[in-house]
Amino acid sequence: MVYCTPTQRNMADCLMSHAAAFSKIEKFIKEMQHPEKGIPIRCQKVFLTSIPSVFTGFDLIEWLMERLDIQEPEALHSAQLFCQIGYYFPVPDTKPLLVKDDGTLYRFQTPYFWPSHNPEPDSNELNCKNSNNNTEYAVYLAKRTLRNGQKHGLDEHEIEMLTKLQKTLCHKWEFIYMQAEEQVRLAKDRKKLDKIVVDSQERAYWRVHRPPPGVVCALETGPKKCHKPNGPKKKMSVDTLRKEVDFLQKQLSRPRVSASKLLKLLVQQCEQYAEHDAMITPCLPSNPWITDDTTLWDINSDVVECPTELRVRRWAFSLKELLDDTTGRQHFENFLKKEYSYENIMFWTKCEELKYGRLTDVETTVQAIYMEFLDHCAPKEINLDSHTIELTRDNIKTPTRYTFAEAQEQIFLLMKKDSYQRFLKSEEYRHILANSLHPFNKRKFFLFGTKHKGTVKAQSPHRSSMDSSPTRGRSHSLKGYHSLSTGNLHEITDQTAPNKTMSPANSTGEPTCTIYLGGSETPTRRGSNTTSTEQEGVKLSSGVRASRMSVIAPWETS
Repeated sequence: MVYCTPTQRNMADCLMSHAAAFSKIEKFIKEMQHPEKGIPIRCQKVFLTSIPSVFTGFDLIEWLMERLDIQEPEALHSAQLFCQIGYYFPVPDTKPLLVKDDGTLYRFQTPYFWPSHNPEPDSNELNCKNSNNNTEYAVYLAKRTLRNGQKHGLDEHEIEMLTKLQKTLCHKWEFIYMQAEEQVRLAKDRKKLDKIVVDSQERAYWRVHRPPPGVVCALETGPKKCHKPNGPKKKMSVDTLRKEVDFLQKQLSRPRVSASKLLKLLVQQCEQYAEHDAMITPCLPSNPWITDDTTLWDINSDVVECPTELRVRRWAFSLKELLDDTTGRQHFENFLKKEYSYENIMFWTKCEELKYGRLTDVETTVQAIYMEFLDHCAPKEINLDSHTIELTRDNIKTPTRYTFAEAQEQIFLLMKKDSYQRFLKSEEYRHILANSLHPFNKRKFFLFGTKHKGTVKAQSPHRSSMDSSPTRGRSHSLKGYHSLSTGNLHEITDQTAPNKTMSPANSTGEPTCTIYLGGSETPTRRGSNTTSTEQEGVKLSSGVRASRMSVIAPWETS
C-alpha cells in the first residue's frame, strides 16, 4: 500500500479534473502540427538571421477559422487560451503570451513541457523543501547564471526568486549547482538551431508556470475544495434527515412559474417604470445637474403639499411604493382614519421602526408594541388569526428585531387586499391626482421681439461687402429676450432704426416686425456722388409663413 500525503492527494485530484480537458486540447494541437493538413511551419529569415520552426499568427487564425468554422474574434480568443496554457509561445521570448493576427512568429511547445506531463505546475510553495518543481526551477535559474549573461541574463523577479530558493534549498544547493553545470555541458554538444529551439521552449515553459509579478497563471486551480463528490459520504443523523425532508416538502409546495411568463412580467415592469427612470426619460422640468435649476428637487422632496402627477401615479403601482413615499403614506394614513382602520398602518410603522431602531431599545419596544396592539385589552387591537397571535407570543419570550415579522406580513396583506384597493378608488386619491403638479420641460428660445418662431426672409439684392467702419445701420426699435447658454435672459433694446414696415407677404394686413441682423450702412465718402444708403443683412419676419426655421438651440431640445 502506497501512502500519499494530503498535498499529493490534492494535486492528484487537480490533475484528474484537468486530464479530460488536456487530452482534447492536445489532440487538437497534434492536428495543428500535421505536416500536410496543419499550420505551415517553416524557417523564417529576419535580416541576416534565420528563425527555425516557426509559424505566423495570421496562419494560425486562418487555420482555426477554417477548421472550426468560427469567426475571427472567437478564433483569436481560442488561440489566446492555447498560448496562455503553454502549447505554443511567441518568438522572441521577450514578448508577452499574446496572439495577434499579424506576422508575429510563434513556435510549438515540445510535448515534454505540455501541462498534462507535469502534474504539479502550480507548486509555488517555497517553504516546501521536498517540492520537486522548486528544485527544477532552481536548476533552471542556476543554469542561466552560468551561461552568457547578455543572452541568458535573469530578470529582476527571477533574481529575487533565485535568492529565496538558495535560502530554502540550502541543504541541497550543491546538488542543484552540479545539475546546472552538467546541463550546460551537454547543451554545448547540440547543434546551434536545436540549441535555440530547446532554450526558447524551456523559457516559455517557466514563463507559463512561474509568471512575472502581476501576471495571472492560466493553470491556477483556485481554492481547494473541501467537499469531494466522489469521496466517502458522512453518516447523517436523524435530526439532519428530518430537516432535509422538511426543506424538500417546502420546496414542493412553492409555486412554479414558467420562464416565458417571468420574462413577460419583467418586460411589463420595465415598461411601467420607464417614465420614472431618469436615464430613459428626461427629468421634468429640467435636470438640476445640468441647468443648476433645483426645481426638480423641491417638488420631489419627501414631504410636499402638492405632489407631481408622475409621483401620484406611481402610488398605484403597489402598496410598497405608496408606503415608501412619505407624502403618500401621510395621505394613506388620513384615508385609514376615515375608514376606522388606522391601527393597521400604525402597527406596520412601529414594526418598521423596530427593525431599524437601536439594539438596546429592542426589548422595551417589543413590549410596548405588544401592549398597544396585541394584548387582550389593547387600546388599538389589530385583527389577526389565532395561529399568528400564538406564534407572536412565543417570539416575545426572546425579543428580536423580527419578533412581529409574521404579524406584520399578515397586516400588510390585509391592507393590500382591502384598504389599498379602496384608497385607489376613493375620491381623495382622485382629487390628489387631479390637483397634482404638471412640470413642463423648460426650453430656451431665441425670441427676438416676438412670441412666434422667426422665419428667414430673402436677402436684399443690393447686398454689399462688410464694411469695417464703426458706423452701422440698425433696424427699428426692438425689445426682446435672448437666451444664452447660461440660461440667463437678457433684454435687448435698440432705438436707432426706422419704424415698422408692412411685409408684402402678409396678406392679412397685420404689421410685420422685420429685423436686420448684422446690417451695415455704407458711409458717404468725400468726393463721391453716392448719397444713397445701402443696408445689408438677413431679415427675420414673423409674418411670412413660408420657409420656417426653428430657432431653438439643438442642445436644448430633449
